[in-house]
Amino acid sequence: MLKLRVLGSALLIPALLAGCSDNGSSRSSSLISVYVQAGQEDFSDALIRYVAVTEAGTLAENSDKQLVSTTYTSNNEAEATVAILAEELSYFDIIGRVADTDADVPATTRKCQVSAGCTYASTTVAFGETYHPVATPGWRSVAYSLANKERVRVTALTDLAAQLAFAKVYSEASSDTQDGGWLATGYYSAYSVEQSVSQISRLFGITNIQTAEPADLTQLNDWHKANPADAINSIRYGALLAAWQSLELSYTPTSDLPTYASAVGADLVTNDGQLFEKGGTQTLNLNDFYTLASDNLAAIDVSNETVQGFVDSVISGFEADQSGFTADALTAVTPDTLANLFGTNYSDFTIGLQRTKAFVNVLRDYQETFFEAGYRAEVDAYADQLKAIGDAHADDLDAIVLAFRQTQELYIDCYLNGACPSLDASWTWLTDASYDAATSSLTLNGGAITVSYRVADVNPTDADTTPTSSNAIDILIRGTYNEGDLRFIVDNTYVNNDPNNDIVSSSGVRIYYTTAASAPSDSIANPILGYEIRWSDFSLYDVAAISTDAENEVTGSFRLFYRGVADPEGLGNMHFNIDTVVLNGRISDVVVDEGNNDQNITTVFISASSANSDSYYGETEFAAFNGFFSPTASSTYVKGQIETAVASYKLGNETLNGNDVEYLDYYVPSADSYRYRFYPTVYRADTSDIDRDGNIEELIPTHYLEQCLLENTGSTWSIVSCEPRQRLNAKRDVQQAINDLWEVGVFARLDIPGRGAYFIEWPVNAPDENGCLTLAPLSTDEVSFDGELYDPEVLGLTTARFTSEVFLEYDGLTSTTEPRTLLDVLISAPALDSLNVTAALSHDYSSLSLSDVYLGAGTQLDRLLVNYNTESAFGENGSIAVYKDGVSLTLDDGTTSSLDSELTAYANLDYPLGFEPYRYILDDEGNYDRCVTSNVAEYGETRNLDDTIFYLNFRDVVYGRIAKENGIWIIRYIDGSWESLL
Repeated sequence: MLKLRVLGSALLIPALLAGCSDNGSSRSSSLISVYVQAGQEDFSDALIRYVAVTEAGTLAENSDKQLVSTTYTSNNEAEATVAILAEELSYFDIIGRVADTDADVPATTRKCQVSAGCTYASTTVAFGETYHPVATPGWRSVAYSLANKERVRVTALTDLAAQLAFAKVYSEASSDTQDGGWLATGYYSAYSVEQSVSQISRLFGITNIQTAEPADLTQLNDWHKANPADAINSIRYGALLAAWQSLELSYTPTSDLPTYASAVGADLVTNDGQLFEKGGTQTLNLNDFYTLASDNLAAIDVSNETVQGFVDSVISGFEADQSGFTADALTAVTPDTLANLFGTNYSDFTIGLQRTKAFVNVLRDYQETFFEAGYRAEVDAYADQLKAIGDAHADDLDAIVLAFRQTQELYIDCYLNGACPSLDASWTWLTDASYDAATSSLTLNGGAITVSYRVADVNPTDADTTPTSSNAIDILIRGTYNEGDLRFIVDNTYVNNDPNNDIVSSSGVRIYYTTAASAPSDSIANPILGYEIRWSDFSLYDVAAISTDAENEVTGSFRLFYRGVADPEGLGNMHFNIDTVVLNGRISDVVVDEGNNDQNITTVFISASSANSDSYYGETEFAAFNGFFSPTASSTYVKGQIETAVASYKLGNETLNGNDVEYLDYYVPSADSYRYRFYPTVYRADTSDIDRDGNIEELIPTHYLEQCLLENTGSTWSIVSCEPRQRLNAKRDVQQAINDLWEVGVFARLDIPGRGAYFIEWPVNAPDENGCLTLAPLSTDEVSFDGELYDPEVLGLTTARFTSEVFLEYDGLTSTTEPRTLLDVLISAPALDSLNVTAALSHDYSSLSLSDVYLGAGTQLDRLLVNYNTESAFGENGSIAVYKDGVSLTLDDGTTSSLDSELTAYANLDYPLGFEPYRYILDDEGNYDRCVTSNVAEYGETRNLDDTIFYLNFRDVVYGRIAKENGIWIIRYIDGSWESLL
């Protein structure tokens, strides 16, 4: 049996009560354009990133926890036009970058808004001059449902709102079942985003921190024609950001709190959206902050009298606020009401929340309510009957499969000897055998089974359908096998379904030979590379059950391919692994049903394949189905074993077409070896506009990387072939290039066929300031490495697909049938601990559509869609989507509304920090750079499924989450209400 690591039973309970990656989602896909502006419009050539917020309320990431972003460069007004998804939550951030003169990439510049000047990187610039912030400020802004052409700001204050919006939501009421105030969440929602923007705006006295324009204090006189209220609001905003700039420049980053905004934001979240008015020991208090803003604003020379009046009003406003501050006391600010924040759209959210709660109540008894009344008992009885039949005949079926393979073995012996040998008395299924050498045909059991051969047509693309020789020979087997009461009938398929016509698809055993053959060959002279059991048209049933309630017949086609693998030690015989399995069958409750009299029908499709069937050497000649994910049979290759001289490298130079090419040869005697060539630097036109400045004619440095396969001829290594060269936009730096390859595991982790994965410990430098490891300088001499086998090879089905559709009839005398039910499961399992599952259960549907799996559709549909993924090195994630026809809701006026609905729960389980093998940091150009944190074979990993959090999404809105608290699964909604799953 295939062993799959799945969600534990503790997780299945909240999963079924929630609802997965939503292939049937109503999420908007239309794009609009918005203007994103950074700071006080004083950033130039800054990177502005847009990231979509997922339906789980988290930022879109790939499996390596990198944000899936679109990056833009700000113009001289700190603005970029950004394409975003309409009517969704949108995330923006701003990052400074350094200059790359070779690639003509300018550095980010930012104006100094501090009257006394700004000191950055030991350099002081005067008020109004610019400096080059690197990586900072890292400000964020999260906005809900922006309109086309709307402008949104990214400032230090929007960053505080973004931090608060992810951590907490504000509940406007409290009761026995509803908590009030700021409540922990851990996701973005429309509620929390709007409330946090309102909270921070009120906290700092700004009308709206996302839409208001912060004044550039170096251009204050330009505000003389502005509306007074707008001017005073903008100058106050600008004064606060200028004061923030001075504090930010003096801040000392830490690994946990890398920016000043993150430090203030941490205090803000801890304080439930509040800051100290005056005094306190936290990062920022409002009194000192306002004093700094007022003093800086007062020191700026203003020549326009009108503007000076605005400035005086702002300063007076700060002073008025400060007069009401209390020492060591937190502010007591609350956000505007949800009704005011959302206006006429608020009713949509309240009804959506009510529908979510109603849906959850339906799901509490979901096992009983998924099917309509009576159907569950009928389908369970039908399934139990099929299982009982399978259990009763499991041994008989194994015996028939063995007899079928023995038939092929007997035929080969008869053919090669010109007569059959003495029959094996242990083959109880066989009573007699008669071989006709003239026709090369064999009959068994009094003619019940006939066997012959033909040359297999393994090249369907050519015109020759009857080749005289081939690398495969079909041993044709047709007839009837009996084992106990189980009967198996197999035949070829023919043109027009007529046995007198040509064979379309053969039944029997196809034998694949090393060299082409025109007839069955001796396996010593012509080694066999594989076997394929082929049942092109088969029937299987219990003869004793005919005309009883247990009557059932399985018909269809079946393929099972065994791939041969040589003993890696060169000592044993060829062993054969299951490579692919395909079953396309139909289960009927009437045997030999040619009159369509079935009452109950099940269609079954199974397809599975193994990626390493060509390298795994099993314990037995033919692998069994229960051999999947079994360790290698050889005791030589066990976990933790150290292999001496498993790999080595050597640096060198060669001249190719007049070019001085540097290379690294990486020799792996037991696997493929490669030469990595690094061509010299060449300046080429920037046709791809890598610096995003619109100029595609400027010259940038480039070089080529080429990978070539090596072979050892005994005395030397020579090149066999080379992959297409890859162009890199950078100057050639061999040490850095090899380090980049090492970071992604090219040299450190080796897969050796038949053995498994080895870890090679390359010498590294001490960790840098980010905790990242880099390769130590490489030796010019050849260096050999030992390797640790940390992941011994196992045999496993890499992919599998199971599809089954059930038709049950109410009454065999009428044409009315029960609704159809379809289960479709897709599994990808490249390794034992790496699993990706998508499964859909659809019932009472009128049509089907194919996404990853088949999904039912229709007005009466009930559907369960599950995704689960453990492939990331950083955690596990999944989702469960439940679609239900007609979920009822009692409205405030007492009336009842019924609506077809889908509820989705997104599951997330991040591994604890410090257990990841690597992470990603932003480099000087705002790009992700892989950072290796551990130079060991395996990294520590702790996973506790009880730490999984499910985020509830109804119609593209996150309304709550399910998490375990004190051993009990609790649902907490965004309005503060909560309930347990018990």
